[in-house]
Order: sequence, then C-alpha cells, then structure tokens
Amino acid sequence: MGSSSAEAFPAMQETLLEFRAGKLLLEGKRVLPDSRKGLVRIARGEEGLLHFQWLDRTQNVVEDDQIIFPDEAVFEKVNQASGRVFILKFNNDDRKFFFWMQEPKAEDDSLLCTAVNNLINQPLEFLGEEEPDASAPLQVSEDMVEDDISSRWESVF
Repeated sequence: MGSSSAEAFPAMQETLLEFRAGKLLLEGKRVLPDSRKGLVRIARGEEGLLHFQWLDRTQNVVEDDQIIFPDEAVFEKVNQASGRVFILKFNNDDRKFFFWMQEPKAEDDSLLCTAVNNLINQPLEFLGEEEPDASAPLQVSEDMVEDDISSRWESVF
C-alpha cells in the first residue's frame, strides 16, 4: 500500500479531480490522523483505468493508488466522526480508506463528495468525454473556486 517511490505507480494520462485531504489510519476500530498535508487525486492512467490516489503534498509522492471500477466503491461523509471525515469504501471487500478534508471551505465538501462519486461510478468509456452525463446534478459557479488553491475540481461539472 505505502511506497516511498513514485516510480512504483503507473503514469497518469489525465487528472480528473484533485482536492486537499489528509488521511486517517485505521487501527483496530479507531482512526488516527496522519498529520501530513495530503492530496487526493482521481486520474485516468495510461492503461485507461481510473485511479484514486493519495499523495503527500510536501514531497509530491503518491503513497496510495487504488484502481476503481464503476459501482465498486462509494465515497461518503462519516457522520459518526467529529470534523470533516470521509471514507472510500469498497462494496465487494473490506477495503476502507479514511480522509479528512484540508480544503479551506467546509461548505464545498458535499460538492466534492458528489464529484468523487460521479467520477468513480462513471462507466469507463465515458471518462474521456468532454461533456459530463446530462443526468449529473452538479453545477459550479465561479465564486466557489478560489484562484489561490491547488484543487482542480471545477472541471468535473
């Protein structure tokens, strides 16, 4: 799961979504925060598959790389946790990955969560299309995206 070398992971062809989030480590039934600055990236690899990655932002190193197929996982808020905690939960096995939002605007968390789920559950053949599915309910306005943050999530809409 963890690796100190970015070379262990395949090259990404296209970044579809990025947002700042730390990760939490599951120890027994508790989650403990990793204090590092992190980045969640959803990207399409050169092989055409969708990757959900976590990077250490200070070192720009990919530490976790999960390939996700449509309807295989869900990204959702953990309501039992205090704070801005989210989980990437796989439907067919016990893989669970916890994240804590590091984006400055908490009010955008639900939009990011919806964007993640739209991307990870989109059929593979639609990932490269310019226009998103017409049934996608998301809209974003210019005032929701700050110029001074590194996140790229407005292009999903």
